[in-house]
Amino acid sequence: MLMSSVVMVVLLAAPTPAPAPAAAPAQAKTWKVTGSDVTFEMSPKDLRALRGGKEVFGLRSREKDFLSNFESEPDTDTSNWEGFESYRVLSVVGPWVSYESSNSGYTGGAHPYAHEGYVTRDVSKDTGGFSLLAAFGEKEVLKALKADGFVRKHIQDQAAFTKARTVQAMLESLEPGEDCVGFSSGLDAVKSSVAFHHLEANKVAVRIAFSYDNEACRGNKFVVGVLLPLPVALRPAFERAAKREEGFLMKDAKAAGAPTVEFSWEPSDAKKP
Repeated sequence: MLMSSVVMVVLLAAPTPAPAPAAAPAQAKTWKVTGSDVTFEMSPKDLRALRGGKEVFGLRSREKDFLSNFESEPDTDTSNWEGFESYRVLSVVGPWVSYESSNSGYTGGAHPYAHEGYVTRDVSKDTGGFSLLAAFGEKEVLKALKADGFVRKHIQDQAAFTKARTVQAMLESLEPGEDCVGFSSGLDAVKSSVAFHHLEANKVAVRIAFSYDNEACRGNKFVVGVLLPLPVALRPAFERAAKREEGFLMKDAKAAGAPTVEFSWEPSDAKKP
């Protein structure tokens, strides 16, 4: 009690400190991806990729599509509908954008919906297609996953796991376990639900986000971290990202000012039949 009293007296007797200067607003950043026609524009409120001056990737521009989910017939009761969607940028390496996508809500039916995961897009391609297996080689990805402790904890068929020569075959030898990991549909996750965290010598730490196995564990995600050898052709882009000259890695996302974009919807006027 005595110590508390002394501290209180000192605090009360101390002169009022001058107000701290207001933090300078975060600046928008623009960079061109070396060897491509892609330019990124990043601000605290958005990340956009442009080719020939045209947006080929953006987050803020997704709001219209989000709101379209809540359009309904005139006599539909939407008084208990709601929706939330967010995008958190995780890493940008060359033309590859990785972000965490989260959505949840209710628009009628038996139960609400919820999903959270990672997405990587190659904005230099019209389809946005990206595959970790194609970029780093399936053999290396398979080797790293087989060595991971979390993956090994879910082995159901040891013989099949040992013999597996493809990622798909390895995933089929696993079980969801009590934590309800969605390995059965995990090939797409290994291909493109990823983000690039940091460099270690000539390797890159990759985060792979697996979804849930069934509706009983709706909305869960499970992130596995692996180290992959960095192909020589990819090293310049990753080194520029690590230095934050062009993009950034996941460990530096906050320092780089990576944005999070959020949308929400609630009925402003409950419509009842």
